[in-house]
Amino acid sequence: MQGSNIRIRADLPGPMLGQVTHWPVFRSKWGNLGTLHRRYAGCHRDSRSKPLKPQAEGFRNLEYFQTYMSNGLVVNGPGARK
Repeated sequence: MQGSNIRIRADLPGPMLGQVTHWPVFRSKWGNLGTLHRRYAGCHRDSRSKPLKPQAEGFRNLEYFQTYMSNGLVVNGPGARK
């Protein structure tokens, strides 16, 4: 299967299921609530991917996919992260 067992910064990416249910999230290093698109941008920067602008079509498509995969799960946001 294409894309399986690919590591990002020596880690395996987490499953898509449920990742959007706790957004927006308060992150200590941000000092305030942050959006899912802000987190996407940080992930792209950290993995040295081609940067996208907030609300870019690629981010919107990813958000739609993650939300679709999480349909039926309880929304438990806003969350908190270190």
